[in-house]
Amino acid sequence: MIPTQPHQTEGRRANDLRLCYLLLALWFALALIQHWNNPSSDLAPLYMAGHFLAEGRPDLVYAAPPAFFGGTPSAWEPTLAAMGNPWPHAFPYIYPPIWAKLMSFVTPHIGPVTFTKAVMALHAALMAAGVAVAARIARPAGMRPLIWVLISIALLETSVFSETALHFNQPQITVMFLTLLAFERLQAGRERTAGLLLGVAAAIKILPGVFLLLLLFERRWRAAATFALTVASLVALSFLLAGPALHADFLKAFDRIEGTLPAVPSNASVHVSILLLLEHAGLVTLPLTDAGAFLSREDFPALPLVTWGARLAFLAALALFARRLWPLEPRLRLARGLLVLSILIALFSPVGWLHYYVISLLLLPQLAVLAPPRIAALSLVVFGAISSSTLYIQSVLSFGLDWTFMNISVAALWFAVLLLVWRFSGKEQAARSA
Repeated sequence: MIPTQPHQTEGRRANDLRLCYLLLALWFALALIQHWNNPSSDLAPLYMAGHFLAEGRPDLVYAAPPAFFGGTPSAWEPTLAAMGNPWPHAFPYIYPPIWAKLMSFVTPHIGPVTFTKAVMALHAALMAAGVAVAARIARPAGMRPLIWVLISIALLETSVFSETALHFNQPQITVMFLTLLAFERLQAGRERTAGLLLGVAAAIKILPGVFLLLLLFERRWRAAATFALTVASLVALSFLLAGPALHADFLKAFDRIEGTLPAVPSNASVHVSILLLLEHAGLVTLPLTDAGAFLSREDFPALPLVTWGARLAFLAALALFARRLWPLEPRLRLARGLLVLSILIALFSPVGWLHYYVISLLLLPQLAVLAPPRIAALSLVVFGAISSSTLYIQSVLSFGLDWTFMNISVAALWFAVLLLVWRFSGKEQAARSA
């Protein structure tokens, strides 16, 4: 065997990287073509909230349907009609007031269609860039960058998680990218930058704040302190810009969400899976339709028990994985910890929308080197098949399968990923101890 010279290895790596950038650019272009005319119903509320503030109608910002989820607020319909109905649906606004206030400076100058297209281009670019950022966090030393990119593009192109995020033009894509970039900066030793980025992500959507647990687990005190300072500063700025009345409306809307569980196909959380399994077993009766239901305590009085049970299970799983991962070397521990925590957050949140799993999806290729190549390839194929957007959608629409079956299958799939991480992390721990 002819030994590889250093310059040959460097040249191969440079060619690999150029090919990776080309593939990501091509996927970005393909994603834009595929999703250019998507409904973007999850982006609509951001524009509408800014529009109402710019028009001096703050009472409409947090308007919502009776169950909060599930459609366009009736109070918005005349305005949407006057705009020419730029979106098939405009879901309610549930983000902190600061973003509505900032958007109020934008909407008078940019129409809804132009805004939607511009953000779609941004989100597709962030998804492609997220592949590279995730690789910097978690790519194993023995994996070629090209292999990481090929696996990632295959998953992004086929999975129901990325499809849902782009279909609805979900602001979660921005949150996902900020979160990944925060932990990439943490891996690079830039703790303050990491805390700042994660703080901004948590100020857009509250749920990323749970990733603070990983900063504390890693004993990155500067990052945690910067996170807290960033969140506090943005909260203070939000009150200064938007005023207390709008924040009171935000808290009321948030309280309504807390009391409702969306048992619908796009919510792949443990809460929903448990209730669906109990109903299939004949132990409970839920008022489900073909499109699901939005359950309240009146519909299901034991709902608080399910919620608290899931919270306790989340804490238990967190403690078990913390103990399991701690002996690993720091870079590997952070990469595995981020994957595990991202899955646990989506699974055990009452609202575990499918697009919440995009960050987990981008971190998934790190597991490809854990098993022998044939088993790893088979596992990725099985994961890709079960999480396929085509299977998820067409199994219900074309084949007439019960959507609850697919919903439970997706939750079970992520539990299988957690078991895989658990098993191989234990093997690596044993190998290090030997």
